[in-house]
Amino acid sequence: MKKLFSKLMLVAMAATLFVACEDVPEPYSIPEATPAEEITYTGSGTLENPYTCADVIKYVQSLDGEESAVEVYVKGIVVEVTEAFSTNFGNGTFTMSDDGTPANVFTAYRVLYLGNQKYSNGKTQIKAGDEVVVYGKVVNYRGNTPETVQNSAFLYSLNGISEGGTSTIEGEPTGSGTLEDPFNSVAAIKYAQEVGDTESPKDVYIKGKVASITEQYGTQFGNATFTISDDGTANGAFTVYRALYLGNQKYTSGDLLKEKDDVIVCGKVTCFKGNTPETVQGKAYLYSLNGKTGSTVTPQPGGEAKGSGTLEDPYNAAAANAYASSLAADAESDKDIYIKGKIIDIEEKNQFNTQYGNCTFYISDDGTDTSDKFYVFRTLYLGNVKYTEGELPKKGDEVIICGKVVNYKGNTPETAANKSYIYSLNGKTESGGGDTPGTVPGKPSGNGTLESPYNATAANAFASSLAADAKSDKDIYIKGKIIDIEEKNQFSTQYGNCTFYISDDGTDASEKFYVFRTLYLGNVKYTDGVLPKKGDEVIICGKVTNYKGNTPETVANESYIYSLNGKTEADNGGGDTPGPGTGGDDTGDGYAITLADFGLENAADVPTLTAGDGTTLTFAQEGGKNAPKYYTAAGGSVRMYALNSLTIKSSKTITKVVITASDPYQGTAYNGNDMMYGEANGNKVTTKKDSDTQVSFTGFSSNELKIVNDFTGNSGGTQLRVAKVTITYAK
Repeated sequence: MKKLFSKLMLVAMAATLFVACEDVPEPYSIPEATPAEEITYTGSGTLENPYTCADVIKYVQSLDGEESAVEVYVKGIVVEVTEAFSTNFGNGTFTMSDDGTPANVFTAYRVLYLGNQKYSNGKTQIKAGDEVVVYGKVVNYRGNTPETVQNSAFLYSLNGISEGGTSTIEGEPTGSGTLEDPFNSVAAIKYAQEVGDTESPKDVYIKGKVASITEQYGTQFGNATFTISDDGTANGAFTVYRALYLGNQKYTSGDLLKEKDDVIVCGKVTCFKGNTPETVQGKAYLYSLNGKTGSTVTPQPGGEAKGSGTLEDPYNAAAANAYASSLAADAESDKDIYIKGKIIDIEEKNQFNTQYGNCTFYISDDGTDTSDKFYVFRTLYLGNVKYTEGELPKKGDEVIICGKVVNYKGNTPETAANKSYIYSLNGKTESGGGDTPGTVPGKPSGNGTLESPYNATAANAFASSLAADAKSDKDIYIKGKIIDIEEKNQFSTQYGNCTFYISDDGTDASEKFYVFRTLYLGNVKYTDGVLPKKGDEVIICGKVTNYKGNTPETVANESYIYSLNGKTEADNGGGDTPGPGTGGDDTGDGYAITLADFGLENAADVPTLTAGDGTTLTFAQEGGKNAPKYYTAAGGSVRMYALNSLTIKSSKTITKVVITASDPYQGTAYNGNDMMYGEANGNKVTTKKDSDTQVSFTGFSSNELKIVNDFTGNSGGTQLRVAKVTITYAK
């Protein structure tokens, strides 16, 4: 009541004062309020009528620093890419304006990719000049930067294509795709979308004006990448990807493209990855440039193909190019061929050296860069061996190359890496100057058994015979003497392995074999013992691989020192068969295997892991988009992505497995998808998420359990981050 009375009194007093002042003249006039200027927009922020960049800048300035309450569509031309889309964070940042100039720009800040998804490797990148539509919430950051709200927006369309290849292109498709009636860019886009992620069954003709040039024609690759449209702008632009020059030839000289040039392109088209209509790499060419056609192209010197590819009648460069180009994309020839020519300048970085032992250069009929040339890629030395010493090739030297060739990516004829060699250099052949000139000390010996180990030369030959990145299906034995071990590669308690080269005599001058991350005596991680040194004689046992197709070596953590200066595994470990692996601890609640104990490197692929009791853990990609990886973060765990599997095998009967996952990060528990399951003896087992960090598999009795992080797709969902595996064995 007191409060009400006080309010009434104040009202009464105010009324009295107002009446008392009625006759007092005003000291000044109160101006009428100026109506706020009405903001007009070209667009409405909808998909059908997006905001222009000028629109959205005015819109966010009216928000007084607040985020927009709703998502809007904004259309513009990319000015600059400041953070390219990457697989690390999955988003990207770029500026855009209405005309592609740096005036009145709007910032698309850390937006997700097409389809409102994180960017994944292999997707099309954006670049200056691209036409984009962005969708999301917007803000005038700190009152001076109009931009999207971080991670609340995504790239709705790129050059008229949205996720799944849906076209949002403005303009009418015209033409039938023939020379007499070419497609325009919009029709080419629609046709490529119909074709899908294959290639068109026929060549089509596409006419337009050059809108942007990504890769100009040059003599290195002979092709170019550019976009064309009806009016030479980004609207409705079609991508011409790595197309050859006039006359369906590699570019050697001639007119270079410029924006607004009138062109007709002929070739096959595709919708790459399902979202980028473009020509097929190496299967399209510039039919006409401003009315000039292939008939006006002057044949280049040396363009006549000669030879049959035999030693008696080698191919010249033109014939080698023609033969390799006839192969399917990335297919190798099924036989060795001989190619003769003179060397064009060799860059120092591509010259023979002892590190890789190979060399890369071009050859042509006359040794000049103006004639038809062939690419000799990573060729070995005289005698078909890695280079260690000898005469270095130089410009003008005449060579005969022998080996396999490949049509790399369908547009670069070349020799297959490390599968060709210099048969002769200025007349010097593999049989000139000795029994096997050009070879390194040491001939292959041994059969890879303990009784007859391979030497370094034989180990190199055996590993090189494997497919790229394939590993041997069995353990082999290799004997040699150690070349210097760098301190950083020496055995340590951190990783427990060691890396070094071995050769027959322990010197770097003879042929050497790469022993990569090998375990210690007894096939266990090093904890203490004698450290190997230069000149020590070792026998290595384990699997080997042809890493990247050009580096024979042991498989990381899948080999070990069988003997060191005669000391064998039986001398180390106090038993007949020292522990076959690492990790493992009987906790009372089961046998616990901690993944961090294996010393894997961060972001590494995961080999089969063998615990101290012989139990193995094998992680596999299965049908997933990504392979399992080990990461050291949060104590260390193997990340199993969608559809990845873990197979646990033991000589003992397993009755229960508990997976301990990494702790949740920023509220997300990484304990696998709800569809995850375990399987033993061909039957599903009871799978239960006991907590955010624990998943149990029970109700079975078997020597093997397979765990699958099942999901509806091959990516996405929830990772299973395996930090520890606890196994209960039958008593």
